[in-house]
Amino acid sequence: MFGWRARIGVIVSPPNTVVEGEFVQMAPEGVSVHAARLGRPEGLAGRLGADVVRQTNDDLPRAAKSLDELRLDVVVFAHTAGSMVQGPEYDAQLLTMMESTVGCPAVTTASAAVAALTQAGVKRLALLTPYPEQMTLMEQEFLEMTVPGLKVVSHRSLSVASGLAIGDLEPAVAYREARNIDTGQADALFLSGTNWRTVDVVQKLESDLGMPVFTANQVTMWATLGKLGIPATPGYGSVMDQS
Repeated sequence: MFGWRARIGVIVSPPNTVVEGEFVQMAPEGVSVHAARLGRPEGLAGRLGADVVRQTNDDLPRAAKSLDELRLDVVVFAHTAGSMVQGPEYDAQLLTMMESTVGCPAVTTASAAVAALTQAGVKRLALLTPYPEQMTLMEQEFLEMTVPGLKVVSHRSLSVASGLAIGDLEPAVAYREARNIDTGQADALFLSGTNWRTVDVVQKLESDLGMPVFTANQVTMWATLGKLGIPATPGYGSVMDQS
């Protein structure tokens, strides 16, 4: 039986091609991953932006309901911008909705990032995203609002043309761009975006930068395994050693 140890249900955005692969890659033995995909209103395909995210999120209750029969142990909304887009109260509402709909504990990427940065005691963060500048600044505001004492001391937006194009980036792009962002005043680096392939290079980045490196899928899996009480698979950054 797949998921004899635990079953994770994960909800992803319409163009996301990365979450399922990275979650399965990081999943410990006996932990299975089962995905649902949000629908998107007509005319929004291929576009990036906060308004597009908000409108797409209207489909979250349906997507959560589609996982209802799987007897999941945890349900996850794996979408960084999607769970940060309207602030901490909105993120809390998403968690409550998913828990009541699916009948199990819930995790969002936003709540996972806050928990991981808080536990690590990060105060000065470098933030790198593949998004437009507007969405990067939205994430900066969210993190500074929710992580105690946190200041984003540098940020960079890659402004990739579309969500699908983000998923097509090779992990080497994440490595090179992370080496180019200013981390001189930071004590940690966060690579945002669950549709960005990052977990293959996080260990190398920690070694080469000499600081903790957090990525969207990594912290989401870390928080999910914490709900399950299952140790993480090593090799995906120092935060995974704390699960």
